[in-house]
Amino acid sequence: MKSNQETYNIAVLDDHDLIAEAIKSMLSSNDNFVFVGGFTNQDQLVSFLKDKTKPDILLLDIHLKDQDGLKICKMLNSEFPSIKIVMLTSLTQQSIVSESFKSGAKGYLPKNVGYIELIECFETVLGGKIYIHKDISFVPNNPKKSSSYDYLPRLTRREKEILQLILDEFTTQEIADKLCLTVSTIETHRSSLLAKTGAKNVVGLIKYTLERGLLSTD
Repeated sequence: MKSNQETYNIAVLDDHDLIAEAIKSMLSSNDNFVFVGGFTNQDQLVSFLKDKTKPDILLLDIHLKDQDGLKICKMLNSEFPSIKIVMLTSLTQQSIVSESFKSGAKGYLPKNVGYIELIECFETVLGGKIYIHKDISFVPNNPKKSSSYDYLPRLTRREKEILQLILDEFTTQEIADKLCLTVSTIETHRSSLLAKTGAKNVVGLIKYTLERGLLSTD
């Protein structure tokens, strides 16, 4: 950890601008932690990381619009290992917390975190330790659950429509005709569905959807 005279750069990836603004405001009076950027998607963040000084800590949401924060965490941990990633999320399920740390996260915070706990988290992860907020219940290596069972990807309205039609056994052309879209657009959405669920093909996608109740959630 750096000396007290040095500063640490903090960045935020969250698809709601207000979260980054809130973190920026909380750090405005702290000389040790400097807010260097708020980003709403992976591409913006990666572009920044390639051109600018890397942040010491990244606060990362899990549920991002059209993106999976856990996969982003794993990618960043591999490509930018010097960055300490702290998940900042409203999700508190044991399985998601576990999956976050398996993906390389160093800390886990709820979105309603206070200033004192935020700074405590920063100091803890910079000191090489794992930080879990006191309101988060987490038992490492819980044998009662698989690590990703409770985690469901966020689907767009259009993806849900297409997924339902796939379950109803409509062909790609029939789905395109029904939704007044091109076949290539339907194929793009289908590829996105496969990527989000980790399924290798449509059969796997249907199995995942039925087993997890993917279309029964908001």
